[in-house]
Amino acid sequence: MIKKILVAIDGSENSVKALDFALEMCEKYDANLKVVNVAESPAISAVPQDTTTISPESMIVFSKDLDQMHQEILKKALDHAQKVKPNIAITAKLREGVVASEIVAEAKESASDIVVIGHKGVGKVKELLGLGGSSEKVAHLAHCPVVIVR
Repeated sequence: MIKKILVAIDGSENSVKALDFALEMCEKYDANLKVVNVAESPAISAVPQDTTTISPESMIVFSKDLDQMHQEILKKALDHAQKVKPNIAITAKLREGVVASEIVAEAKESASDIVVIGHKGVGKVKELLGLGGSSEKVAHLAHCPVVIVR
């Protein structure tokens, strides 16, 4: 029986489709929804190779801006979900780490019955911050079924 659904979002159009699909599933199965967004830690690949020109203070600001961006992605997803399906119990979590690994870990830790994820995340430049390329990894590593939404 499906009672706990985890949906991974990154702010892309495909993750909104995944969220909508997960909301429909929640309604159909009377399930709870957990929305997860993952921030790569500490976005090392987005930092220039020559870090001698970057101050520690700049890195702190960069990290805070990144966190704020991910919090905003979660907030938009929650607002959308509550507007579309106000009667569904929804929680959200921001995780930090390798995207696919963190989604799989959250699914296991929250005892999710199914994971819903978009087929493709944000574009090439922003791929480091989202789900781009992660859906297949999640499908292979998750302990539960994974629905990849196109």
